[in-house]
Amino acid sequence: MSKKRAISFEASICGRDDGAIEAIYIKILPDKVSRTVEISGDRLLADYNNEEKLVGIEILAPATIAQLVDLIDADRRSSFRKFIS
Repeated sequence: MSKKRAISFEASICGRDDGAIEAIYIKILPDKVSRTVEISGDRLLADYNNEEKLVGIEILAPATIAQLVDLIDADRRSSFRKFIS
């Protein structure tokens, strides 16, 4: 029987005095960032560690749920391929 791994994350939100949200950072792994990739211009950024695992996502402007799902799904597919290789 395979063990199920719990998925957890930490979110940080940066806002202004008027209540507007300026940025959101979602930390997925407690690891150091080795590179950052622009997913959608300078609006949606993905941080990766030395092993190319997704460490966190920074949202600096409106992003679609589809963009986030695609980013997370791509990381899971990549991790799964490495696991079965």
